[in-house]
Amino acid sequence: MLTPALDGADGLSALSRLIVRAMGGPVEVWTLCGGAGDVDATVWSAGGSRTRFVSHAVRRAAAPANGVTVIVTHLHLAPVALLLAARGARLVQVIVGIESWRSVRARERRALEQADCVVAISHDTERRFRRANPDVRLPNGIVVCHPGVPDARNDAPAPIDEGFALIVARMWTEERYKGHDRLIEVWPAIRARVPDAALVIAGDGDDRARLEARVATAGLSDAIRFTGRLNDGDLAQLYASCRCLVLPSAHEGFGLVYLEAMRAAKPCVALHGAADEIITDGVDGVLVDTQGPGLEDALIRLLRDRAGAARLGAAARCTVARRFTERAFQERFCTAIERHLVRAS
Repeated sequence: MLTPALDGADGLSALSRLIVRAMGGPVEVWTLCGGAGDVDATVWSAGGSRTRFVSHAVRRAAAPANGVTVIVTHLHLAPVALLLAARGARLVQVIVGIESWRSVRARERRALEQADCVVAISHDTERRFRRANPDVRLPNGIVVCHPGVPDARNDAPAPIDEGFALIVARMWTEERYKGHDRLIEVWPAIRARVPDAALVIAGDGDDRARLEARVATAGLSDAIRFTGRLNDGDLAQLYASCRCLVLPSAHEGFGLVYLEAMRAAKPCVALHGAADEIITDGVDGVLVDTQGPGLEDALIRLLRDRAGAARLGAAARCTVARRFTERAFQERFCTAIERHLVRAS
C-alpha cells in the first residue's frame, strides 16, 4: 500500500489503517511520512521526502511484481504505482476527497485509466470526480465502498451529556472548509437564544491562532474552548460528554468523525453531501443546507432538547452497528477489489 501517512490523526491515515487490517495477510506499506501506527504490517517511510519515495519505488520496480496488488490511497501517489504496474503488479486506486474533485494531472490520469480497480469512499466523491473529469476512461468503472469504524473499546467512557456542542477537525489554512469560521459566526445568535450554549473545538493546525483570535475579538472566549490535539482516550471522553457533534464542512469525502460520534451515541449536525450517505435527517442526526439558518436552528434545537438529542443519539449508535462497523467495511472492500481484480484478469 502507498499512502501519505499511516499513524496520523487525520481521516486518510485512519482509512489507510482500516485497509491494512482488512487485507488480513502480509502487507507492505510505503508511507510518505510518519511511522507504523498500531497496524500489523511491514512499514517503510520516506521521512517526508518525495524524492526518496520515488527512488524507493524505482529500485523495487527493478524486479518483477507479478502477483502483487498495489493499493494507493491518494491520487498524488498514483504515478509512482505505475512503475510497479509496468512490472506486472495489479493496481487498486482509492479516491478519497478533495484532491479527486479537481481535474487530474496527466500522470494521475494514466494511473487511473490503467487501474484494475478504482474505489471511491462515497457516492458523493464518485459524482464529484466524474463531474471534474468527464473524459477520464475507467474500463472497470468505480466501486463505492463506505468506510467503517472499529467497535467501541471495552474501556470506552459511558455516554453522558454535559450539554456542549463539539467539532473535531484539523485547523489548517488549506482546510478552512471544515466550518470553524461558520460556527464562530453563528455562535452569538445561538447564545442569544441558549445563553449557556458552549462549543468545544478539538484539533490543531496552523490556522488555530487565527481562529482563537477571532473568538477573542467576538467576546466568545467564555463560550468557545479550544482543546488542541488530543490522544484517543481524551477524545473518546469528549465524544461521550458532548450533546452533539457539529461539522459544517462543505468538502468531506466521507466523514469518519461522524461515525466516531455516532458510535458514542451522539447525533451529528452536518451539511448535505457525503453526510447524506451516513445520516438520516431527523432519525439519527440533522442535515442542513450550506446557506440559510438551518445550522443555527439545528444547534439551538439540540442544545435545548436533551431528550430529543438522546433519541437521535441512540438511533445513531444503531446505524453504526448496522452499517458502518470495521467488519462491514472489510467485507465491502475485500469483496469489491476481488471481483474487480478477477474481472480485470
